[in-house]
Amino acid sequence: MDFFRSKGISNVVYGIIIVATILVFVIGFRPNATSKTASLTESCAAHVRGRCIEPKDFYAAYRVLMPSRSQAMSRRLNLKKVALDGLIERELLDDEAKRLGIGVTDKEITDQLYDGFIRVSVPAENPSQAQQILYEMYQSYVRAGLIQQDVAQQNFNDRDTAIPVDFKDPKTKLFDMKVYERQVRNLSNRSTTEFREEQGRELLAAKVRDVIRDPVRISEDEAWDEYNRRHSTATVTYIPVKEEWVARWAVASDQGAIDAWVKDHQSDYDKELDERKKDDEPKAGHIRHILVKTPYGATDDEKAAALAKLSWAVARIRAGEPFAEVAREVSDDTGSAAKGGDVGDKTDGFVAPFKAAADALKPGEMTAGAVETQFGYHFIEKDDPGKAADVEKALAKSVARQMATKAKATDVAQALAGRIEAAMKSGTGAEDAIKQTIAPYVKAQKVDTLKVLPPPPSAAGDAGAASADASTATPATSAKNDKPAALPAKSFDASTDGDRPQTQTSSAFNRGGDPFQGLSPEGTVKVVSFAFTGKEGEVLADPVRTPDGWDVVQLKQRNVATREEFEKDRPIFQDELVRQKRDEALSLYVKRLREQAKDDIKVEDAYIQEAKADGGTGGSADEDQDEY
Repeated sequence: MDFFRSKGISNVVYGIIIVATILVFVIGFRPNATSKTASLTESCAAHVRGRCIEPKDFYAAYRVLMPSRSQAMSRRLNLKKVALDGLIERELLDDEAKRLGIGVTDKEITDQLYDGFIRVSVPAENPSQAQQILYEMYQSYVRAGLIQQDVAQQNFNDRDTAIPVDFKDPKTKLFDMKVYERQVRNLSNRSTTEFREEQGRELLAAKVRDVIRDPVRISEDEAWDEYNRRHSTATVTYIPVKEEWVARWAVASDQGAIDAWVKDHQSDYDKELDERKKDDEPKAGHIRHILVKTPYGATDDEKAAALAKLSWAVARIRAGEPFAEVAREVSDDTGSAAKGGDVGDKTDGFVAPFKAAADALKPGEMTAGAVETQFGYHFIEKDDPGKAADVEKALAKSVARQMATKAKATDVAQALAGRIEAAMKSGTGAEDAIKQTIAPYVKAQKVDTLKVLPPPPSAAGDAGAASADASTATPATSAKNDKPAALPAKSFDASTDGDRPQTQTSSAFNRGGDPFQGLSPEGTVKVVSFAFTGKEGEVLADPVRTPDGWDVVQLKQRNVATREEFEKDRPIFQDELVRQKRDEALSLYVKRLREQAKDDIKVEDAYIQEAKADGGTGGSADEDQDEY
């Protein structure tokens, strides 16, 4: 009072204003953090141990998670489920707080809000998902203009769920009750009293999370071990021996062996034959094709190789194999290949050379040669329902042969991979080991190279072609004289088949990485262990199983992390590692809580269903709307 007496009446007025502000703030933030008023209705988004999570609490948490109100983001992140899972986790952690004797004072809640921080529970059970949600949440606050990008990034880096929100008057830069009330209403659609109550529960759950996370420490030795695991890398050479190639070239089955296999597997054979008939049966007006792709800007060698493969496929058809079955095995157009090369009975959408060749065919006819488009080389047939009986008869033989040879291919592929491995272990180079192993299956064959048909006269100027002007590709024939261009001579056999055993090199991988695609978890462990224990140039003891064959693996190179590199990166690396370990500790703790309470958690699924992309109105899938 002496201060006010000495400074005059103006200071008395200021004093009254300050006291009034404090009273309003305290009254608005009256104690109620550890109790929850029961709902007058039975409507609950979820029940946790008999307690109701009311819809208004659920929607408030959902809004706080996503202030930008982006439905597209909500659908992408399944944010409604995230919000409800966060509230369920919060309830379980609040129970833990009572068990551990942890509480929240009224002053702590007031201080948090007065300082401009709010909280929302992000489920911790899945750390990587939690990080993504946290990141997207902060970006949503940035988009809504509530926090700056640099603040959002720092909070995300610290895994901080205390979100800074400006409750200050823009002019005085001091806490302002009206600004606070407006922000609370916009963010949560709750009164300040209700919001304070929820924030008290959030702060209590946050305290429990800190109790779980904070004791986690990483020693320098642990950090070095993890740094070494992540930053030491290896590269391997691997040689896939594919069953498809083996079945095509290395499995010999006479008709007697095929018949015997069918007899022993009659039901499987009958089922497969019935399935193939659905696609292979000739349909009036339908067009089938086989495509062998060429790369963009293909060289003459690449074109010649593609043409040789297509010529080999056509030779099989002319020898009596069903067009549909050869297309299924050979065609690079995977969509139509699965249907026996069938592309339907309409050609309007195809590029000009293909359309012209297909439209010129009569039922049962095939093109006289290869049709070149910007995609590669095509061989085309038009179905003839009148030949259905012949197709079915040929199909029965083809399916029997394919299934019988495929049944043997796994064991033969493993044996061939074993031969390559043995040769390499004896000192033979990988390429020579492959040549020696596949040599017995490279047989001289006489296949006439297909003539490449000239493009139709309209192709060069057809601006309506589906993909590109066919005249822009280097033609394999001259449109003027129908003579093949001078492509190099190529054959297609076991040694030129693209599926043949070939050396491939992996990307560099660490002890937690995947050496190359196709490895099972067991195969990955086996290859990684070998890569970080074997010597450079050493060959893995046994071929590794993959979905389509067996792979021979040789260690090419290993780069070991150094202590010097570690010391340079240690501060940042160790901090990140501590964050990860703390996330893992919290995740395990929360999983245990949810498992213990699983019979006492009931969720109303209607609350976690995301709105459809168009909201039922035909709007844009990316449209952002406020659905409240």
